[in-house]
Amino acid sequence: MFHVKHSLEDTITAIATPLGEGGVGIIRVSGPSAHSIFSQLFITSNGYKLESHHLAHGWIVDPLNQVKIDEGMACFMAAPKTFTGEDVIEFHCHGSMVVLRQVLNMTINAGARLAERGEFTKRAFLNHKIDLSQAEAVIDLVKAITPRGAGYAVNQLMGRLSKEIKSARQKLIVMQAELEAQIDFSDDFPPFNADIMAKKLSLILKELKAFSLSAPANRIFHHGLATVIVGRPNVGKSSLLNALLGEERAIVTEIPGTTRDAIEEMMEIDGLPFRFIDTAGLGEAKDRAEELGVARAEKELAAADLAIVVIDASQPIDLVDMQIWEKATRQPRLLVMNKADLGVVANCASLVGAVDKCRTVIVSAGTGERLDDLKKALSAAAKEAFVLEGPHEILLNARHQACLNRAMASLESAIRFLSTINEPDIVAIDIKEALGALGEISGEQVSEEIINEIFNRFCVGK
Repeated sequence: MFHVKHSLEDTITAIATPLGEGGVGIIRVSGPSAHSIFSQLFITSNGYKLESHHLAHGWIVDPLNQVKIDEGMACFMAAPKTFTGEDVIEFHCHGSMVVLRQVLNMTINAGARLAERGEFTKRAFLNHKIDLSQAEAVIDLVKAITPRGAGYAVNQLMGRLSKEIKSARQKLIVMQAELEAQIDFSDDFPPFNADIMAKKLSLILKELKAFSLSAPANRIFHHGLATVIVGRPNVGKSSLLNALLGEERAIVTEIPGTTRDAIEEMMEIDGLPFRFIDTAGLGEAKDRAEELGVARAEKELAAADLAIVVIDASQPIDLVDMQIWEKATRQPRLLVMNKADLGVVANCASLVGAVDKCRTVIVSAGTGERLDDLKKALSAAAKEAFVLEGPHEILLNARHQACLNRAMASLESAIRFLSTINEPDIVAIDIKEALGALGEISGEQVSEEIINEIFNRFCVGK
């Protein structure tokens, strides 16, 4: 189906655990020479007889001089019941980079070659152990930043997205067959009914549109909800960030303009990953450095998913507060009245815009008062602004969404033709294009370039 840069007859090897010191490090080997390499490099203790899919204790030895390199565990897994669909071995060593590199070099000398990025998962795909969307779920799971995000990745790894896409494709394949039969053997079939065909396509289109709503959530669960903290200098933005995190992440002084560059920190609230961005105080800059800080803050505000506009509750609202409030209109915004422990003087009614339509929270970053209310408000604002749960607990990534958009556009075109032109051959072209776009999601119809692009995102050893 695809041109493969390296032959599947090659045996590949790589360090499968993160680089650095650790309790355990794993060398993974996959391919036809795996069993031979296992026999050359590993001696079981107490004459243990090797069994497939069983961990064995013993020594890893250099076959050139029989010097023992490390004591550990090893497992041989016979094809096809392996992740890659090939014979696989794993050496579980002590987590020393010196040892791991020695063992890696020994596997290469014994007949393997160093694996490329994502090549183990790529082989699983090429050997039909998983489809393309499941392969992408592997990297999503590795890079998950919250348990909920990991759960979505597991659902995709289990094939839930594949199942839904295949279901839609199968319906379209049946309809495509009906159309082709009408085109080739029109005399043997009842007259073509455009209304019935349009209704069937509309139902499929409705299903696909429901899936497409979850695309923004995928970005949020993988990169965090960009939540920018803005306000004029010395209203307590950095203090608020520190209070939310429960640690002194940002420098706080009584001198206005302390924060010059944007500071980012990730935090989970109610199962959602918030990427807080503390920024320089907005207003008139006093020097070049502060000017650059203000420019960066405005840039972060323009790109943010949510905005926390902070004002000093102990002082009257001034013109700069109003200007900042007006700037934060592109995204959902929260008004946070900080320094409540010093007394509440600020009158929100003086702000331009419908303040009563946004969430307002009175807090004290210094004492921690009502921080829980702020967290609840953040969670509520995120859930209100974004679809954070996909059908069947499935989230689409950007590639899936692009394919889905093409498929939906083709179905919409087909439905338009059915309402105006009663010609099955024209509709068949649109359905064929929709099938191709959906096939790219699962990998049933996909180019070599897309395959390589996806697996190049993986690390070596996965």
